[in-house]
Amino acid sequence: MPRQRRVRRGGALLHRRRLVVVAGVAVAGYAALVARAVQLHTIDATWLRELADDQHYATIHLQPMRGALVDRTGELLAMSANVESVAAAPRDVPQLASAAALLARALGLERRQVARRLGSSSSFVWIKRWVTPREAERVRRLGLDGVTLHPERKRFYPNRDLAGPYLGFAGHDGVGLSGIELAYDPGLRGAAVSLRTARDGRGRGLPNVTAAAPDPAGGRLVLALDARLQHHAERALDRALLRTRARHATLLALDPQTGDVLALAERPAFDPNRFWEEEPARFRTRAFTDAFEPGSTLKPFVIALALEAGAVRPSDRFDCENGAWRVRDRTIRDYRPHGVLSVHDILRLSSNIGAAKVAERLGSAKLVEGLRRLGFGSRTGSGYPGEARGVVRSLRERQAVERANLAFGQGLAVTAAQLATAGAALVNGGWRVQPRLALRLERGEEILPLPPVRGERVISERAAESVLEMMRAAVASGTGRAAALPRHVVAGKTGTAQKVIGGSYSQDRTVASFLGVVPAHDPRLLMVVVLDEPQGLRTGGAVAAPVFREVAAFAVEQLALPETTGRGLSGGTGPGLSGRTGRGLSGGTG
Repeated sequence: MPRQRRVRRGGALLHRRRLVVVAGVAVAGYAALVARAVQLHTIDATWLRELADDQHYATIHLQPMRGALVDRTGELLAMSANVESVAAAPRDVPQLASAAALLARALGLERRQVARRLGSSSSFVWIKRWVTPREAERVRRLGLDGVTLHPERKRFYPNRDLAGPYLGFAGHDGVGLSGIELAYDPGLRGAAVSLRTARDGRGRGLPNVTAAAPDPAGGRLVLALDARLQHHAERALDRALLRTRARHATLLALDPQTGDVLALAERPAFDPNRFWEEEPARFRTRAFTDAFEPGSTLKPFVIALALEAGAVRPSDRFDCENGAWRVRDRTIRDYRPHGVLSVHDILRLSSNIGAAKVAERLGSAKLVEGLRRLGFGSRTGSGYPGEARGVVRSLRERQAVERANLAFGQGLAVTAAQLATAGAALVNGGWRVQPRLALRLERGEEILPLPPVRGERVISERAAESVLEMMRAAVASGTGRAAALPRHVVAGKTGTAQKVIGGSYSQDRTVASFLGVVPAHDPRLLMVVVLDEPQGLRTGGAVAAPVFREVAAFAVEQLALPETTGRGLSGGTGPGLSGRTGRGLSGGTG
């Protein structure tokens, strides 16, 4: 009996101990659960909430809505709009081959191209950027795992290649990459916009989208450009390229009073809507970025500097040696032989020998210093991206050959923009102007005017008027006759420069140019036309002057310039191309 009692007593004790252990474990487990719950609801609550949000929501950062580009009359040249782009997470896409075939069909892409992107080891790849609404809907209906549609901004250029190189383009990230888009990028860009969207367990976006309060979009930029004149200039260059088979052509038109760039045409050009498919060489705005030897279009500046310095008078006469003049060990030749010519006729008939003798009397130091004062060898101040400085080398007085060459536009390099701005000083009374690309930037109620910049006087009014009269004669009865208009007096100067090939001047590869203004008595439109390597007839008078005439005729008719036939330089200050008395085509500061 005592033994049995001890056994029962021991079993009960063991049972109680087990109960205590189980209870202790239960209490400890419960305490751990309580502690974990407390941790989850207090200490880790914020982190867990963020983790859950990251899994359930996605934040998409949209590029800001880029401001529009319009011409001086308000015609739309560039705008931005919301579009969608297709992307994929390759690791989440099952049956890659099948998915690639479906996407290729929906997006109009090659199946191999899509398969290559889906086969990437990256966690995110773009399949196609900036898809059309129809393409986006086709992808949406496919419902492919791992394939998503992302909202983006796209830049549209409604006139296609109109002023394409000049306007430039903005990339997929909404940043200006060339041309006006790059020059005014800070003003055109707005602030970023964030979109928060829910997504399902497979990472696909759900339709409930909420947007953070967006900051203002980019500003609307009003350009100095006139789209009507731009369009006509481009068509004229197209016809010129067909006639001459030149490599490329440039036309820059500006108001010589304000510097407003009214047209800047380049041919060949490109469509900025599809910039990624174009040849990068076509992006260049050669009027600002490419320098060339100007040839005889430099002669008006050389003669103006000589007049300014008192080295010559318009009536002074020089022997032009019947077309051949020996300078040291070189022979300077004229296109056509001439005998004794006045300074006036040297410019009218474009005598190289006469210009070289005028430069000899002026002297090398004054010639180089004066060309630099006119703006050659330095940027125009326009702010256009990639603008070239050109080249004007220093000369010593004993460098007679180099001075003679410089007098008729050899041995230096200029841009069309430099030629135009320097030409403006010759026709506006001697004042240097700066090319003005835009009139104002508009952001909501705020308007930021971009007034014209008139610099210092670079040539005397008397010298400028004398040279303008000589340029009028060059069109009336000299080398620029092909630029003449029937009811408006034109002033201008032709240029034909041999290109340097392999260290020597080519006999059959030239740059043909023309610098002209209308009306001659009160210039309101200045134009520089440049054709690179025209075939057949290669002189500026034969190929560049007719382009000026065609575009100028359109400008004066469309912009209601009054007739000036028979009026000389003293013929008054009639209304400009804007129809406002005494002002340039812009009719003010915009």
